Amino acid sequence: MNRGIFQALLGGVAVFLLFCGGCATLPSTRPLADLQQQQVVALFRETMAHQLDCPCCLDAQVRLSLKSLVQTGSISGFVQAKAPSSLKFTGLNPLGQPLMFLTTDGTFFRYVSVLEGKGYEGLVTAAAFKKYAPPGFDPAHSFFWLTGRLAPEKLRFFSVAEDPEGQGVWLELAYDAGASPEEKVLRRHVLFDPVRQVILRHLVADPDGRIMVDVRYDDYAPASEGVPDNCRLPGVIRIHANNNGALMELTLGDWLYDASFGAGDFRVELPPGFELVPVE
Repeated sequence: MNRGIFQALLGGVAVFLLFCGGCATLPSTRPLADLQQQQVVALFRETMAHQLDCPCCLDAQVRLSLKSLVQTGSISGFVQAKAPSSLKFTGLNPLGQPLMFLTTDGTFFRYVSVLEGKGYEGLVTAAAFKKYAPPGFDPAHSFFWLTGRLAPEKLRFFSVAEDPEGQGVWLELAYDAGASPEEKVLRRHVLFDPVRQVILRHLVADPDGRIMVDVRYDDYAPASEGVPDNCRLPGVIRIHANNNGALMELTLGDWLYDASFGAGDFRVELPPGFELVPVE
């Protein structure tokens, strides 16, 4: 893998792989009767409440692929995460040896490049990190982006409508962080499958209605024994950046369902001789 591709892949991983701004459009929908809307909202709230009992940790193998007009490449490795914001990605070369490490707790991040012999660290609000994380992606919620869920925040609902292709229902909502009704907030458009009780698509729009983040979830695996069925995890996460034609895809598998992590599991110490580079 050449360095340009590797840096592009790192950029995706650094935002939890998720985000290039694009020019996707808001979904088309069909109206639902008021009673149906109320039933969907009640079921969605119930699903989120049940997901509070889901395992708080994730440990899986992952393959990250990037395709665009200028770069194509992939990297495999392991991803570990703990709610709400702890994340660690270990990228491997074809021989199974570590190429890079990325960790974040939602506030700070550290990236270690074995090839460069350097470690980079700073705040997730640093320009170098935010460059890969446009508004709409909150590193403090990285676990929930990875697991195809919403963060357990208070929600404000604006509309509920049917998907014209029969894939489920679209809910337009926002995290209600105490904003006044007149205040402009980032609105989320979530495609919810009420039968399987999983999210199939998650878009975030700015106050002017422009899509900033477009994430699709597919190939959900069955939940492990003794775990609620709506705790299932997506096996494929796809992100399409319309502005440059880039397609990023994560394929996850071989989950360790009984994973349990502490804060120390998300720290990566620099090997002897590596240079530490602060990022601002």
